[in-house]
Amino acid sequence: MKIAFLGCGYVANMYRLTLASHHNIELIGVYDRETSRAKNLANLTNSHCYSSFEELLADKNVDCVLNLTTPEEHYITTRRILESSKHVYTEKPIAMDLEEASELVELAESKALLLVSAPCTLLNNVAQTCWRLLQEKEIGNVKLVYAEMDDGMISKAPLSQWINEAGIAWPYVNEFETGCTVEHAGYVLTWLTAFFGPAVKMASFSDQLLDEKVPNLIVDSAPDFSVATIKFTNGTVARLTNGIYADHDHRLRFFGEDGVITVEDPRSDNSSIFIQKYKTIRRRRFLSPIKKKIKVKESGKIGAYRGSQVRDFCRSLANMANSIENNQEPYLTANHALHVNELTLACQHPESFQKSGHYYIPTTSFKPMKPEESLK
Repeated sequence: MKIAFLGCGYVANMYRLTLASHHNIELIGVYDRETSRAKNLANLTNSHCYSSFEELLADKNVDCVLNLTTPEEHYITTRRILESSKHVYTEKPIAMDLEEASELVELAESKALLLVSAPCTLLNNVAQTCWRLLQEKEIGNVKLVYAEMDDGMISKAPLSQWINEAGIAWPYVNEFETGCTVEHAGYVLTWLTAFFGPAVKMASFSDQLLDEKVPNLIVDSAPDFSVATIKFTNGTVARLTNGIYADHDHRLRFFGEDGVITVEDPRSDNSSIFIQKYKTIRRRRFLSPIKKKIKVKESGKIGAYRGSQVRDFCRSLANMANSIENNQEPYLTANHALHVNELTLACQHPESFQKSGHYYIPTTSFKPMKPEESLK
């Protein structure tokens, strides 16, 4: 599958450094309205640097466009790509508005094109191992999940020094304007909806706790804290917290009748998984302090980059290429991504999705999913 990058900012480097692991993907060109960034990435990848978005869209050699624009630009850019009859792999979310996201899914379906969205972590060995442990009832029936997606008070970190191997600075102003929930909730929601089915009802709360995130700069900041309670089709309930105020914590904990499964960081392809079982001694029942580490097939070094982003960003792109070659549906479908998109927006903006004192009932859904056999 021949692809082009639309957007050559910070995250483009992570895709660049994992491309070599997938021989069914070929990068042939890049474009960014900031010409210097586009030329830099083109030089690093030995690919063509398009002079305009229109030139990229007109290139008949491009099968799929990787949309790495900022979230608020996803709708208009993805629409134009689909209208040019090219497949789209987009960074999350599909769009910042649910109606616009739904429109894009419908447009892709009407043109028999694939629209696939990040994150790709459901396809890693950690997610698939965890899923099988749940299916095999290693801790009995699971009815409750606690998901933490707290990144610590990053606004106090030396953000101007966060520069990647390609020389691109982390776009912290846009991150604050987009909101940590939109940026991070998808990592957990993609797993939970796959494991337990579509959400059937939810309630959420969000707020802005930090007024000044960037010194001497007025930032149109989105909520920097959210907490949601979500019930899924199989009856499991999850509490999901997103924030940049509390201490760093990415634990995902599944509470069963017989024990607890803990995934240390669902964002990482190399995350540890632990099982603790309940013990009974005399009249007391307690969770054993002994943690059994579950063996997960090692992913090894993911790309050549440093830092916290330890995952193969191109994994789902490769799956998409394989599905096109074999004329089959990709593992991560547009309808699944749309459902995750809806839940994410409802977490960050509860005032737009639920009436006071009432649950929100999601309107989107997707077909049941199962673990990927090739990843056993």
